[in-house]
Order: sequence, then structure tokens, then C-alpha cells
Amino acid sequence: MQEDRRLKLVLLLGALGGAALSVAIALLMDVLYADSLGGTWRDAIAGDAAKLFSVSLSPEGLVVTVLFISILAILGAFGALMGMMFSVFVFKLIGLLTRE
Repeated sequence: MQEDRRLKLVLLLGALGGAALSVAIALLMDVLYADSLGGTWRDAIAGDAAKLFSVSLSPEGLVVTVLFISILAILGAFGALMGMMFSVFVFKLIGLLTRE
């Protein structure tokens, strides 16, 4: 029973850590490479909407903000999944190494 509680805690911590890291890295890349890549995520979303749907959107508009948050949520969910997988792998590896 104690093993199940530890595994749940490891899964939760891995998911939180993975989600936080993926969103933080995405936002930091947006800030650091905005000048060299020619714009931010918001500029790219507005430009893609103009190309795909022939709609002119402002990068500071509500629709762009909602799309930006949904993209960050998808990145966070994928990061949480990867964090969970990594944390379980490390948990099982440490369990094998410390077994008597």
C-alpha cells in the first residue's frame, strides 16, 4: 500500500514538473528568440489566421490570446505526460537499485 502512495506522489510531481518545464521553456524561447525569428507566438498565430482563414487579427486580440493559451495548455499536457513517464522510469530504476 505504501508503494502505491509513493507511486501516485511520484506521478503527480512528475506531471507538475513536466508541465511547468514545458510551458516555461516555450515562453522563454518566445522571449529570447522573438527578434531573430521575426516575431512572437502571438504574431505567428495572427499571421497563420490571416493565411488560413483570410481574417485579419491583432496580435493583442482576444481570439489570439485564447489560441495562445490553448497552445500553451496542449504543450503543458504533453510535458506533463513526458514528466510522468520520466518520473515513473526513475522511480522504478531507484526501486530496482535499492532492493535487497
